[in-house]
Amino acid sequence: MLNELDLPLGVVTSINGSVRFIGEMIGTASHAGTTPMDRRRDAAVAVAELALYVEERAAQDGDSVGTIGQLQVPAGSINVVPGRCLFSLDLRAPTDTQRDALVRDVLDTLARIAQRRGLRYTIEESMRAAAAPSTPALQHHWERAVDALGVPVFRMPSGAGHDAMKLHEIMPQAMLFVRGLNSGISHNPLESTTNNDMQLAVDAFTQVLRQLAEEQQP
Repeated sequence: MLNELDLPLGVVTSINGSVRFIGEMIGTASHAGTTPMDRRRDAAVAVAELALYVEERAAQDGDSVGTIGQLQVPAGSINVVPGRCLFSLDLRAPTDTQRDALVRDVLDTLARIAQRRGLRYTIEESMRAAAAPSTPALQHHWERAVDALGVPVFRMPSGAGHDAMKLHEIMPQAMLFVRGLNSGISHNPLESTTNNDMQLAVDAFTQVLRQLAEEQQP
């Protein structure tokens, strides 16, 4: 987002809450040539349908995200209708309430897809992390620092989890993002940031330290 807006810095408003699941769709393996389309119990197609719904549903919120990052057909063959499909599910949103509504809708749709297609499934929650909204006072310090550098103040949630999510449990926290190159890609060898943008982040951090020091003066 920062890359597209041509902004070097972004003030984080909240770290998204997330829930992860590991699931298995169970149908019937059968011959790809002799099984008519209306008689198939294709587990992989059902998960593909779920993935399309996750994409559509998350987009309705604007800042929710949903991902099926793993989709595996055990012992799959080019000429066999998939009888099993293992899949992961990662759902995230800036608040726990928004995240939980997303989870509820996706799980309800999973149940409907399986029933309509005559399939069975299992789904197990593997991880849950609460959203971590930035502490307003500390977020304001970042905003003042960015503004003092002559950079437009842009507020954005963090879709990724950070150590600050754990710090949030015991102390105030707030973060600053720095623009990434190559469309802001991360978890990829193309991830990179310029020296100039990094220097702006250091300068903003210095401004915040000065603000905090002034608050401590009698």
